[in-house]
Amino acid sequence: MSEITTAAPFDVRDRLAELVRSGTTDLAPSIKQVPLDDYRDPERHAEEIEKIFRSRPLCAGPSAAIAEAGDFTVRDVLDRSLLITRDDAGEAQVLLNYCTHRGALIAEGEGCAKRHACPYHGWTFDPRGTLVGIPGAEGFDELDRSTAGLVRLPTVEAHGFIWYMLDPKGTIDIEADLGSFGAELSRWGYDAFWKVSTMDLEFPGNWKTTVEAFSETYHFPYVHGGSIGPGVVSNTSTFDLFDGHHRLGAALAQMRDFAAGTIDFDPDWQTSLLYWKCPDLMLANTPFGVEVVQITPTLDVGRTRLRHTMLARSAPTTDEEREVAEVMSYPAADAIRLEDVPTLATCARGLAEGEHGYATIGRNEPGVQNIHNQVARLLG
Repeated sequence: MSEITTAAPFDVRDRLAELVRSGTTDLAPSIKQVPLDDYRDPERHAEEIEKIFRSRPLCAGPSAAIAEAGDFTVRDVLDRSLLITRDDAGEAQVLLNYCTHRGALIAEGEGCAKRHACPYHGWTFDPRGTLVGIPGAEGFDELDRSTAGLVRLPTVEAHGFIWYMLDPKGTIDIEADLGSFGAELSRWGYDAFWKVSTMDLEFPGNWKTTVEAFSETYHFPYVHGGSIGPGVVSNTSTFDLFDGHHRLGAALAQMRDFAAGTIDFDPDWQTSLLYWKCPDLMLANTPFGVEVVQITPTLDVGRTRLRHTMLARSAPTTDEEREVAEVMSYPAADAIRLEDVPTLATCARGLAEGEHGYATIGRNEPGVQNIHNQVARLLG
């Protein structure tokens, strides 16, 4: 394994071809044993929430999720409801989704709206969160409206994603947080991608077990054998670090033919680059676009939230292209919903109830090991 900061994504080609030929994968120096309490101890979970999720930049979502002025989407993160909007000036905003009159939720789902009206008393806010309307305004003639807008969280847009801090008084320096990973993200031009679909799930399991599932291909023949599994050379990937964030170069089935010298290299159909941006963002690049997977804990150590957004590399120009894009998003979303999630729910029981002391992370799972390495580093 090597720490690299300047290699282009497809420089993994030769390493990956050699791994396929030799029937192996990039290996960590040793196995790693993770105490089961790291997955189930409420006090440790509370510490992870405070030191990692409340104190560091998180990903609100891809820029493509709110591509046009007025576009919005709502997410629950930890104990907060977030209203993510694009204002009339084209700037992304991450707002606390609570009316400043009596606290009702302002919006739900996703869509496009020039105004967000509270369902309780009709107070109205624009996409920047500014209070613009009060029914029965004479009852609030002493209110300074400039102080009664929705609470804005520190927000910045970069590399095709919207980043924010949960602490309204915090400061965000996304380039410092990304380090060398920022250049890796920027090569893809994610800000030009087009949103195909969004899926939200909440299910049993510690947040780290879910991140783990997107950091190895070891499980593919067993969990995805009847769906997407045959398209991947399982347990065969390169591993590279980018200032704590990581990249897996996964071999797709056609890589076998390239490694054997029978076809030319085609990065779209022979490799998939899988990324983890610590702590909450996973990316799986496909021949058609990218899967954006955002994983966050709840306050319950044993429950996790996941948002899956499928992006196409460009917007469709015809109804037929739109339909194809939507159809291509189904297998990946179904694999998560119908295969990963039920399996992770069984893991949740075993990690919560087990008496075997440790989860053993193999040398062939360097991405999974890195997750725990980075969590330990951030906890100090």
